[in-house]
Amino acid sequence: MENRSFSEYLHPEDRGKIVAAFQKAMSNKNAPSSTFRMPDSDGNVHWIENYPHFQSDENGNSRGLIGVLRDVTKHKAVEDELKKYQNRLEELVELRTSELKASNEKLKLEITERKRAEEALKEKERHISSLFDVAPIGIGFSYDRKIMDANEEAYRILGYSKDFVIGKDTRMYYPSDEHYREVGKVIEAVIRERKTHTIETQLVNKDGKIIDVSLKLALLDTEDPSRGIIYTLQDITELKQYEKAIREKEAKIRSAFLATPVGIGVVWDRVFRDVNDNMCDLVGYSSEEIIGTNTRFLYPNNDEYYRIGALLQGMIRIKEPLKTQGRWIRKDGKEINVAFTFALVDPQDPPAGITFTVEDITEKLLAEEKICNLTQFQQTVIENADIWLNVLNEKAEVVIWNNAAEKISGYSREEIIGSDRIWELLYPEEEYRKEIFAEAKAILEQGKRVAGLETTIIRKDGEERIISWNSRNLVNEKREVIGSIAIGNDITQRKEAEKVQKTYFHFLQELIDAVPVPVFYKNKDGTYLGCNKAFENFIGIKKEDLVGKTVFDIAPEDLAIQYYEKDNELFENGGIQVYESSTESQTDGSIRRVMFNKSLFTDLNGDVAGLVGAIIDITDIKRNEETLRKYAEQLELSNEFKGIFTDILSHDILNHATVIDGYTCLLLAEEDEENKLAKLEKIENTNKKLIELIDCVAAFAKLESVTEIISEKVDLMKVLNDCISQFEYQAAQKNIQIVNENKGKFDTIANPMIEEVFTNLISNAVKYSPENENIEIAVKDLNENWKVTITDSGEGIGDNDKKMIFDRFKRAVGDCNIKGSGLGLAIVKRIVELHGGQVGVEDNPNGPGSVFWVTLKKA
Repeated sequence: MENRSFSEYLHPEDRGKIVAAFQKAMSNKNAPSSTFRMPDSDGNVHWIENYPHFQSDENGNSRGLIGVLRDVTKHKAVEDELKKYQNRLEELVELRTSELKASNEKLKLEITERKRAEEALKEKERHISSLFDVAPIGIGFSYDRKIMDANEEAYRILGYSKDFVIGKDTRMYYPSDEHYREVGKVIEAVIRERKTHTIETQLVNKDGKIIDVSLKLALLDTEDPSRGIIYTLQDITELKQYEKAIREKEAKIRSAFLATPVGIGVVWDRVFRDVNDNMCDLVGYSSEEIIGTNTRFLYPNNDEYYRIGALLQGMIRIKEPLKTQGRWIRKDGKEINVAFTFALVDPQDPPAGITFTVEDITEKLLAEEKICNLTQFQQTVIENADIWLNVLNEKAEVVIWNNAAEKISGYSREEIIGSDRIWELLYPEEEYRKEIFAEAKAILEQGKRVAGLETTIIRKDGEERIISWNSRNLVNEKREVIGSIAIGNDITQRKEAEKVQKTYFHFLQELIDAVPVPVFYKNKDGTYLGCNKAFENFIGIKKEDLVGKTVFDIAPEDLAIQYYEKDNELFENGGIQVYESSTESQTDGSIRRVMFNKSLFTDLNGDVAGLVGAIIDITDIKRNEETLRKYAEQLELSNEFKGIFTDILSHDILNHATVIDGYTCLLLAEEDEENKLAKLEKIENTNKKLIELIDCVAAFAKLESVTEIISEKVDLMKVLNDCISQFEYQAAQKNIQIVNENKGKFDTIANPMIEEVFTNLISNAVKYSPENENIEIAVKDLNENWKVTITDSGEGIGDNDKKMIFDRFKRAVGDCNIKGSGLGLAIVKRIVELHGGQVGVEDNPNGPGSVFWVTLKKA
């Protein structure tokens, strides 16, 4: 290299820059280091680091530069490769960030609706969860004939705890393989037909007792049978015993029913439910013609029908048997007089129905009528002395006024008999009095008969009473009208009860109208009986236009057929029916996606009388589900990008950082110049922090993707002692004692990764504690959990920082110059959460510093 200019050895692209730098260094008498390229004799380009030293004479004049040249080609190649990866990583991050920003912008408009949908779904889940927990019957889910979940009632029926039942094959609950196979066939039918099936079978509970049960089985998801079976479980052992006793009792009663020599029948709501042969002979109809028919067809007119109905209402109110007479028409058209004896089937439950006996007393009454013509006044007064009875003469003057009349009206015989003032006294309002007096005249002059005529009288004390009148004219032996007789029944209390009943029915309608969900109810023929306001608004049809119609009158044919088939399925199988369908508004023709929830209701005899249903509009939910599905796909794609980034970070970049660390260690071993050693140590420390950061990021990314861990029984004391031993040297360097005075075993269920939690917390305590202080470790018993506390004497953590130091890349603000990634405590929190525990930090109650704590479940 002698007699040649130094610039001739430089790479042509670097020559001008380096020569200018050397000239500037000579001028400024300063010689900074530089890096440039230099080809060797074979033409290979080397990267050279130059460490020049300025030379001057005794007068300070420049004598030139002395340079130390160092070939850093390999180091430069590594650095360039690292920079290339860094640039590529930045490009990838920028690309992914741009894509994510675009996606976020696209999703912003959907977030509000999604949140609403999520809240609605959560609310619905809470409702379903509440119904699941409080349901009076057993409910559960099974997969591959193993119970996966059930409510408390199901566990109670079986007699086992939830922990014992979950995951067990159901064979152990059946008394025989035959029972097990029989239910298995039903499950196969459910899967094959994708329909709900019900079966009655027997199970064995924990006590070994065989119980009768009713199982209702359905697919959890009809679109995906592999998801398992949902079932309801009802203990019907007592019901079976009760049914057997009822059948035996019914057989005895039936025998007596058929053998009794008088007509016997049972009615409910004025409809025949059963009759014996003597009843059929009496009226000339067969039992098939009578049973299920309203009793009205046997009465000659409405007045007679309603008169008997009024008497029955009175009987129901007082819950006492009733004997009365009436008129029926036989099938051959002949009108007969009959004597009834009515009694409640169950006096404690009047709606359960009425039983009666009936006899033909036509001939008997004819004989009595002959006697009555002889002594009409006396006989009438005797037979009716217990109710209001008054007799008028042809001038409408009172001639008979019995005790009951006195008691009910408040007027004595002396005030009334021989006078027509009764009309003014009982009916002081003129128009009303004229109306009532016209009825009385019609009885006298036209022979009109009155049954059940209701009037409102004013008693002597001013109190109003409602009286039901039966009245007819009186004739002598020549059939001449000589007056009239009236029998009055004080029905004030009954009317008040009817008013209360009407008020109650009105309240029930108001109550159902207050329900915000559309509700409807039908009879067993599928005819609408009523609905609430929400149903009117949702379907667009008024209740009065709905009642009496069927689904074929208000819905398109395809929907009507679906509704009809579903109703029949419910009537056939019973229980609760839930399914998705559509509805069409009568107002604007709009189609809405809905969920029907229907169940049956029964009559007083326990027979199915109809169904009641509720409609839940799920149109928006379905739309939001699709939105959530798309969002989930986008989220899955984002997770894939995160995985790629983590792989690049933990493999490619970490490999290069490891190479740098290796070369740095080699250089440190070979170098003895202090200035260079200091720089190499700085490189080494920086690279170690980079490796630590990469390890932490990779570890946290892996933990974030973990949802379940495999745990085993672990002694916390051993884990803590192992962790303490790892930091004895670092603690000794600062004269710190790590104190663990806990004795005995503290068993918990944990994964080996739990050691990372205490390693991190003890490491932080050693880092941040001043010299000559103690670090105290304690384990406390919190009933079902262990609480481990690690107390240091460092600066402590501000209240604002306590809320966020367990978040990733968040560190407490303070004067401490110790650096970190901000991921350690985030990793601690994630591991503890995977174990079902909690982590937190508090102030040291005994001075400066902090108390970090962790709770873990006991083994």
